[in-house]
Amino acid sequence: MTLPVLWHFTISHFNEKVRWALDFKRVPHLRRALLPGSHFLKIWRMTGQTALPVLVLDGRPIHDSTRIIAALERAHPEPPLYPRNEPERRRALELENF
Repeated sequence: MTLPVLWHFTISHFNEKVRWALDFKRVPHLRRALLPGSHFLKIWRMTGQTALPVLVLDGRPIHDSTRIIAALERAHPEPPLYPRNEPERRRALELENF
């Protein structure tokens, strides 16, 4: 099994959100910091878009911090990042997307 690879900017709140999630869940991973601007071609070839963060999980690139965290929750359910209670979980996701 290969380690997940996080492609990220060092300074970005969306990137930080994913780093915190990986650390909280204690998911071993590699981090690859890119410089803004020079990242375009590499990330475009990988995902068809240019935004970071991107997590390559089980060989599949996932972009967008919310989608990355949802994938982490499925792949590594413990410890949970969101409440297990469905109404509370829905509310947490609403707040995240606000």
